[in-house]
Amino acid sequence: MEVHRLLVTGFPGWLTTRLLEDLLARPPAGLREIVCLSEPEVAVRLPAAGEIGVRLVRGTLGDERALESAVAGCDAVIHAAGLVHVRRTSDWYRVNTEGTRALLAAALRGGSLRRFVLVSSNAAAGRAARSGVLLREDMAEEPLSHYGRSKLLAERIVLAEKAAAEVVVLRPCMFYGPPVPPRHVEIYRRIVSGRMPLVGDGRYDRSVTYIGHLVEACRLALLHPRAPGEVFYIADREPCTTREVVEAMAEALGVEARYLRLPALAARVAFAVDRMAASAGIYLQPVHLLGEADWNVGVSVDKAVELIGYDPKTSLREGMRSAVDWCRAQGLLDRG
Repeated sequence: MEVHRLLVTGFPGWLTTRLLEDLLARPPAGLREIVCLSEPEVAVRLPAAGEIGVRLVRGTLGDERALESAVAGCDAVIHAAGLVHVRRTSDWYRVNTEGTRALLAAALRGGSLRRFVLVSSNAAAGRAARSGVLLREDMAEEPLSHYGRSKLLAERIVLAEKAAAEVVVLRPCMFYGPPVPPRHVEIYRRIVSGRMPLVGDGRYDRSVTYIGHLVEACRLALLHPRAPGEVFYIADREPCTTREVVEAMAEALGVEARYLRLPALAARVAFAVDRMAASAGIYLQPVHLLGEADWNVGVSVDKAVELIGYDPKTSLREGMRSAVDWCRAQGLLDRG
C-alpha cells in the first residue's frame, strides 16, 4: 500500500516520538504529510519542515471538531493514543474504547481512509494458563483488568469495520528502549540502589518489546499487503522472565541485581484488593502492578514473523543498553 497523508495519534509519546523520527528518516513511498494529533496542554516540538510535511492538530479523542480536522484527507491512521494509568477505571473506557470508536467513525466519514492501525496491548488477552504456554492470536481473550478490557473492546470496534477499511491490530507487550519515560528511569534508579521488588522467585514468563521493534511493526502494519484484517502480538523474538528483565537492566547499568524480596502471596493479595477497588471504579496503581507480578504473559510472535515479515533482531541486553545509554546522555542517570 502507498500512503500519502498519515495521521498519528498520541504524539508526543514513547512510541510516537520514535515513530515520527523513523518515518521522516525513511519515508514510505508516496508519503507527503504526517498529521499529529496532540493533547491541548502537552508541549510539542515538531521537526523542521522538510521533504515530508508535518502538521499539528490540537485536541482530544472526545473533540469531534479536532478529529474532523485531523482526519481530513488522511488515507491512513496509526492510532497510538490511549491511557495506561488513570484515576478512575471509567477513564479507560472513555479514552481507549470510546475514543477509538469516535476516531474511526470520523476517519470513515472523511471518505479518504484506506488503512487504520490500532496499537492495542497484550493486556487485551489476559495471561497464560501456566508457565511455558505462550499467548497466540487464535486463543480466546480473557482480560483481567479494566485496562485490558477497554483495549479488547477497542479492538472489536476496529475489526468490525473490516469491510469499510483495511484494519490492523497490534498487541505490543511492555515497551523498553529510548526515549525512556520517567517511570522507567525510576526503575533503573531502584535497581542501582538495590531496592527493586521481586515477587516469588521472579521466574514468571514475560514478553517485552524493544521500541525499535514496535516502530518496525507499525511500518509493516501500515504498508504490508497481508496485514489487513489481522491481529498481531508484537514483542522481542524470545520470551524471558521477570528476573531476566531485571538482570538485563542491572547489566546495562553496571551493577549487580539486588532485590527487595516479596512472597508470591503478596501478588495474589494485591490482585484481590485491586479487583475490589476496580469494582468501585477506583484504580490503585502500585496495587495493580503488584497484582500482575506473578502472571505468565509470554507471547508468540510467529504470526507476525510469518505473515508480514516482522524480524525483531535486537536482543534484550542490547535494547537495555541503548535505553540506559540514552538516559545517561540526557543526564537522567549517573554515568557508570
